[in-house]
Amino acid sequence: MTPVKITWKQTTKIMNQEQKAQKYDWLLNQYKMIELEIKRIPKLPLEETLQDIHSKEYSPENQNKINQLNIKLQQIDVEVKKLFI
Repeated sequence: MTPVKITWKQTTKIMNQEQKAQKYDWLLNQYKMIELEIKRIPKLPLEETLQDIHSKEYSPENQNKINQLNIKLQQIDVEVKKLFI
């Protein structure tokens, strides 16, 4: 049986796929951690939110945190899409 020769280009492509897989795993882990962080942010009591039609689920400070974390989630989405382009 003759050994299969792998060219440098093929080796590089394989390494790139492994690096992409590692980066994807890392991004997915980051995404999950941010989702957990969002879930841990306390919401306003239901009684308070039901009193006003325009009320929010979160205090202004917590809503700001939620917004910042959602921006991070969007950035991760962009990075994941770049891996597959």
